[in-house]
Parts: sequence; C-alpha cells; structure tokens
Amino acid sequence: MTHRGDDLAQARTVHLGLVDASGTLREKRLGPSAATHAIRAGWSFIDAVDWWGPDDTVWRSGGSRSVQALVDVNSGRPYPFGDDAAFFLADFIAPLRDLSARARVQDLVERAAASGVEAKVGWEFEFVVLDPGTGGSTPSLENNRCWSSLTMATEDEMVAGLVDTLADGAIPIDHVCAELGPGCLEVAIAPEDALRSADSAALAKLYTKAYFARRGQQATFMAQVGPQFPGLGGHPSLSLHSCVDREPVLCEKAGVLTKLGASAVAGVVALVPELLALAAPYPNSYRRFGPGNWAPTTATWGFDNYSCAVRAVADDPQTARLELRAPGADVSPHHVLALFLGAALWGIEERLEPPPPVVSPSDARTHRGAVPFPRDLVEAADHLADSAAARDLFGARFVDHFAAARRVEAVACHRFVSAEERARYLAQV
Repeated sequence: MTHRGDDLAQARTVHLGLVDASGTLREKRLGPSAATHAIRAGWSFIDAVDWWGPDDTVWRSGGSRSVQALVDVNSGRPYPFGDDAAFFLADFIAPLRDLSARARVQDLVERAAASGVEAKVGWEFEFVVLDPGTGGSTPSLENNRCWSSLTMATEDEMVAGLVDTLADGAIPIDHVCAELGPGCLEVAIAPEDALRSADSAALAKLYTKAYFARRGQQATFMAQVGPQFPGLGGHPSLSLHSCVDREPVLCEKAGVLTKLGASAVAGVVALVPELLALAAPYPNSYRRFGPGNWAPTTATWGFDNYSCAVRAVADDPQTARLELRAPGADVSPHHVLALFLGAALWGIEERLEPPPPVVSPSDARTHRGAVPFPRDLVEAADHLADSAAARDLFGARFVDHFAAARRVEAVACHRFVSAEERARYLAQV
C-alpha cells in the first residue's frame, strides 16, 4: 500500500522522522489519530537533534525546545517492518530549516528548474556484514569474492530477504552483488527524482542495518572498517533532463558531452575540494583515501575512469550520467546530493569549462596538476567554511553549522586511542 497524506488514517502506525544536521534519521512512531493531526496541523520535535552527535551527546550548551516541523506528504511510503505501517519525513520550519540538508536538496531542485533542468539520481552503497564475535569485526561470508556468483548462490535466501525488505519499503532496487572481500556486498538503487532518491538512499541504509540486526548480524557502512577490510564507497549517479520535454541533456552523442554537461562536470570538479566535508563527514572517512583502495583522491574527471572523482558514463545520450566517486558509504545521502547537484548547477550557471579528462588507463590519483582532496576532516571543514560557492548554494547558516559540527566530530575522535596505537607505542615510547 502506498501512503500519502490523504490516507494516513488507513495506516495502523506511522513512523514520522526527520534527517538531523549530521544525516541521521530520527523518528517517532505515531498512531493514526496523532499522525493525521501531525500532517494537518503540523508536528513538533526537539531542536536539540540539530546539535546531536553519533554518541547521543549534544555539542551545544544551553536549553532546548520543541520546534514546529512540516510533514512532506510526498515522502510517504510503506514501512517494511510492520503490517499496515507507513514512513513519512518532515523538516523543521524556518529558521531551523536553514540547517537541513534535505531542505537544501529541495531548494536546489527548484534552482535546477530555473536553469531548465531536472535531476534523476541513482545510488550504489557498499557495506560489510559482520557476525557476532570478539571485537565486533568478524566478517560474515568468509569466502566471498568480488562479484562472486558462488556468494549469490549460497546466500540467495539472505540476499532475497534484503531485497524483499527494501522493496517492501518502496525502495527501487537495481541490483545487489558481492563486493571486494569477506562480508562485503553492494546494493544499487534505481534512479528517481532527486529528493525522492536521497530519501530512498537514507532509508535503504537504515533498513539494511535493521534487516541484518534482526538476523543477529551487523551491517556497517563505515568508510574503513579496519585494515583487513576494503574501503566502502557510497556513490550517487546524476543524470540531467530538460524540464520542457524530459529528454536527457548531458550527452549529445556517444563520448561527447553537451555544453551543459561539460559545465556540470566542470562545476563538480571545481568545487569538490571545497565541499568535500559533505561527502566525507567523519575522521574515518579519510582513511578510505589511503593506499590500497579504489577511492579517488584528486578533483578530476574522465570518461568511464574509475580513478576519477567524477566518472562520466556517456556511451549513449539516453543513459548518460555522472558518477561521483568521492563519497564513502558513511555519507549522508541528502548532504552529498546537495554537494553534487549544487556543484553541477553552479558550473552550469557560471558556464564553466572542465579541464581535460584523465584518459584510462591513466590513474587520476597521480595525475599531474590535479587538485588534491583535503587530507582530513578539519581541513575539509575549513575549506567548506571558507567557500563562497558553498554559501551561495546552501546558505551561510547551513555552511557554518555543518562546518562546526564536523570540527566537533574531529575533536571528539582525536581523543580516541586505538588498540593498534597502544600496540605500536605502549612499550616503546
């Protein structure tokens, strides 16, 4: 059953959530009467969630209060873990709306329409399934190999259960496959309108974790789980279409971008170093950029070159798309889509020209003259705070708030001492 605002009363339970300022979904479970009231008269939620950390601490001082939020009736979809249940998303009203990445995507969709284009977005997320064990890092699927047909055969029941769960949540699955190393799988989400796609991606991550938790396992989207694991990517793919006739506008013929497509690429390549905190939001994110992983480390682009930050797939004008390969699987879909769509629009509006593509098999990570990514989260937060383009695209309040949140996260993680660090230094220094 598809749920919208006018049939809320038909759902026995409604899960009503919002995306906090770091990208985590927060929710309350409402009965039909409370849900109907929320959608008709407005909802409220504590404003502290916009200063909430992954460890459930609040990084601002002072008191908190309930703030009105508006339910997006178009966000409704079935909830896969209950009979006759629905899930909706809401956003705070102004001024807290200014801090919302989901609201930024909404605003950028309108900005895209003013430029005559609309966006479709698909996603690929890698994740690792862990079994119960000491240290919490015992991988499942011990004999898994990348794109393994054997894994798909032996684990068909488990994979089918995941696909059914996501489908029951109205998340359109393109494919699931085995990825690199023990326990590693990939789920790909078919293209949808930009805002709906980010909602689907956020819920896909949530439901994947919930599905495996209900099986007594853990699915993690950490960018780098440990040295024995591969870096995990979370890549959006963007296609642009004319608002007039819905025809694709990125590519004029095979291997040739349109002027608009080239400007979109140029905008992303130019702004990725400034906006990287939106695509790499944790200190752990930057471990994925180390040696041995496939992650790009420079602001580059190329046709079907997996080592580039932007991989242009332009074999056919009807299916042309741009894949942003910088984000890890730990990314918040709404935040990184704001980066991707916003940077592409900025390039289109400024009519930028891209640098020459890095032609495979050349490795973009060692490409001479390419602008490197920030080395850590603090540097990335500083770049974001100093970016005039970010302030134009997202607003000053959003930029300042998100940059501050990333600095707080970096300081918190800097205090951690790992077992590997103790083994290296405990007896020797």
